[in-house]
Amino acid sequence: MIRQFLESLEDREKPLLGPNYWILKKCGLILPDNFLLKYLFLVIHLFGILFIISQYIELYVIRSDIDLVISNMMISMLSAVSVLKGDTFVFWQKQWRELIDYVTEADQFERDNSDAAKANTIDKYTAYCRKVSYCYWVLAFATCLAVIGAPFMNVLSTSSQNEITQNRTEVFSHIMSSWMPLDKYSSPGCWITVVWHIFTCIYESTVAAAYDSTAITIMVYFECKLSLLRIRCTEMLGINGQRFSDQDAEITIRQLHDIHIKVIKYSRLFNSVFSPVMFFYLLNCSLMLCASGYQLTSSTNTAQKLLLGEYLVFGVSQLFVFCWHSNKVLIKNENLMYGPFESNWCSTSVKQRKYVLFLSGQLSIKHVFTAGPFTNLTLATFVTILKGAYSYYTLLRK
Repeated sequence: MIRQFLESLEDREKPLLGPNYWILKKCGLILPDNFLLKYLFLVIHLFGILFIISQYIELYVIRSDIDLVISNMMISMLSAVSVLKGDTFVFWQKQWRELIDYVTEADQFERDNSDAAKANTIDKYTAYCRKVSYCYWVLAFATCLAVIGAPFMNVLSTSSQNEITQNRTEVFSHIMSSWMPLDKYSSPGCWITVVWHIFTCIYESTVAAAYDSTAITIMVYFECKLSLLRIRCTEMLGINGQRFSDQDAEITIRQLHDIHIKVIKYSRLFNSVFSPVMFFYLLNCSLMLCASGYQLTSSTNTAQKLLLGEYLVFGVSQLFVFCWHSNKVLIKNENLMYGPFESNWCSTSVKQRKYVLFLSGQLSIKHVFTAGPFTNLTLATFVTILKGAYSYYTLLRK
């Protein structure tokens, strides 16, 4: 049954981005052409913004209680990032559609013009994208269930039952901390709050799963494209003793030159819509991970520790996956210019050697994904964020 569902997500017109495009449409990041559905999704995205505002209002209201502040920050920061992902995707809809169209077109070109070795590379990267996307979806929705189930687990635990008898305001532990214009500790306000929180949590996890899996798949595509481009560069002047005429070599090298120009162009386009979101995420990541770690070590409830542990794993995994794949693309970029000199350039004419020199100059142009204008998205950045989170954690513990 699961296999049939996953197979139904495949799209012949989008062999690489099929499942990602499906979930983008289902959660309204790719706006439909239907007028009513389009504005329904826009209203849903607006509710996400209103919820973030209510969380920060609540943060101001409870500012005197450090434990509540930390609990609010842990959820509200991740919520703000998820809503920002959805809103920026909708706002930059044209750029994202253009990027998806390029990836689909370029991926189809590689599939139609590849030998067995290149086809095997493409299949390997496609299978990898599926595994990463599906695992990320599972992790995102597991986090959603953990957040929704946390207060219910607290109610069922013995320690929570003891707190209920001591403090009336703890009779019902809400899923998330947010301000409401009604009494959220008594009926019907508590049930309205529960429905509101469950809806928002599902919305945010779906948007995060759709946005992040698509962004990761596009990163993997650039990595695959650069790998195939290097292989094409090694074969551009012939293989197994085969030799090209000056005219054929010029045509081949021009094609490789144009391919790399498009790779750089759309890498920069992707970075222009992705970098602001990652800057906001990295800005909050240290505090978010710190708050999760602090609550995890200070909590005495075993069930709550498990839920907080899953939340912490999701936060670290999300950051690591982006930094890891961005770092791999950077390495592929740096190694790309070796491709022309791994070809048979030594045994070619002077004219062809000049073409190789021109191509190597183009391939020396590199692009790295960034988090805003301040830092590159690399493994070094990942380690720096973890160090910062640990520093904040030790400060709170003291």
